[in-house]
Amino acid sequence: MTKDVNDNDRQAALGDLRELIRIAGERGELEVIKGADPYLEMGALYELSLKHRHPPLLLFEDMVGHPANQRVLMNVRFSRLFSGDVSVEALKEFRKSRKGGGETPIPPEYVNGGPITENVLKGEAVNINLFPAGHWHEHDGGRYIGTEVIIINKDPDSDWVNAGTYRVMVQDEKTLSVFIEPGKHGSLIREKWWAQGKACPMVVCVGQPPVLGMVASAKTKYGVSEFDVAGGRLGKALRVVRGELTGLPIPADAEVAFEGFMPPPSEETRLEGPFAEWPGYYTTEAHPEPIVRVGAIYHRNELIVIGQPPAKPTFPGRQPSLTQLATLWDALEGAGVPGVKGVWKPTGGGTSFINVISITQMHAGHAKMAGLVATGSGPGAYLGRITIVVDDDINIEDPAELLWALATRWDPRTQTDIIDGCYTGYIDPLVSPEQRERDDITNSRIIIYAVRPWHWKDKFPRVNTVEKTYSDKVAAKWKDKVGFI
Repeated sequence: MTKDVNDNDRQAALGDLRELIRIAGERGELEVIKGADPYLEMGALYELSLKHRHPPLLLFEDMVGHPANQRVLMNVRFSRLFSGDVSVEALKEFRKSRKGGGETPIPPEYVNGGPITENVLKGEAVNINLFPAGHWHEHDGGRYIGTEVIIINKDPDSDWVNAGTYRVMVQDEKTLSVFIEPGKHGSLIREKWWAQGKACPMVVCVGQPPVLGMVASAKTKYGVSEFDVAGGRLGKALRVVRGELTGLPIPADAEVAFEGFMPPPSEETRLEGPFAEWPGYYTTEAHPEPIVRVGAIYHRNELIVIGQPPAKPTFPGRQPSLTQLATLWDALEGAGVPGVKGVWKPTGGGTSFINVISITQMHAGHAKMAGLVATGSGPGAYLGRITIVVDDDINIEDPAELLWALATRWDPRTQTDIIDGCYTGYIDPLVSPEQRERDDITNSRIIIYAVRPWHWKDKFPRVNTVEKTYSDKVAAKWKDKVGFI
């Protein structure tokens, strides 16, 4: 049986990738794999690991075509050190710890050097091909070094530094291409630089403290830096160094970082994709995308690249993220929605497509308020499809309970809203070819109110079940006398 994770170990692992490996190894949750091929084989092994609800950390060494002192680490965010058994109760505890002051934003601390500056390659010495990049799935358009990655850029009109997770493809020894959906903060910032006729300064970090990967992949408020949020999660400032070319912050304990500039698309693009994305489909063919002209590479000795290629959201290992669930719950409460008892994303719904909100109904229109806010808020808007609002007696973690609520408390004609023109993305498989041609990345949403109708909820038929307190009492009495308790 796996022992419980103590807070000291969890915080140490959040703030340092190598501490994560050490602690996971001590706990028997690390699998070291030698001699695997970055072309398809590593991706297949990763997908096989996701058949387990708690997949081990995978550390690839002595990879085909790469020196022994380079490694690739996978399943960072899925480690039991961070996720455990994700549940609504775990989510409540996570949010409670944040509200207790553990996530008050703490800006990063600039230092003169760190492990990331152990090796600095510039000019002619820059060669991206020296570093491991997986060709993860058969029909991918090339090698992708950026999967669990943070893309760092800075707003030209303020001090706001953004860190987002976007896919990064290797084009040649000095060029990367970056796919960012329109509307994402990293894209809004680069567009500001382009509007000024300038290339956007950018850092692509492919091995960073796990906490940065977690906050970069979740929705942070516009103008709030993920570095500050990550510092809050750790309870201390992240140490960063200034990039020599851009002045952008680079985590001092990072493993590999590529620094350069992204010119406007009118100046240069390269074909990017296709790429197997997390909804479970190849939704974009090879198409022109902006590139980063890499002018400097920073890396540690015995470097580690984090690999996290997308996989179908149906695998048991693809548990919902506490950070993403918490940001949606925060958005509901921030908009004044009362009585929220839980937020959930069912397995198979991916990180966006299906959101479930549990409420204690308090007034007429309460369910509609929760549904509209969850659908239109920042954390719920991108790539959404279905919002389901249920009463607080429904166990939203149980698919059978959710289907029961839909079957018995939802009237499709009177308890449904369908909204058009909502923000989705190019990786949405239902964006038609015609929409893609005209850059129309909108879709429709359904909001299902699977709740007892407010105006006669007190007359709604009683639920047929043994009351829990009495059930627990009977179970305690009989647990040593019968075999089924």
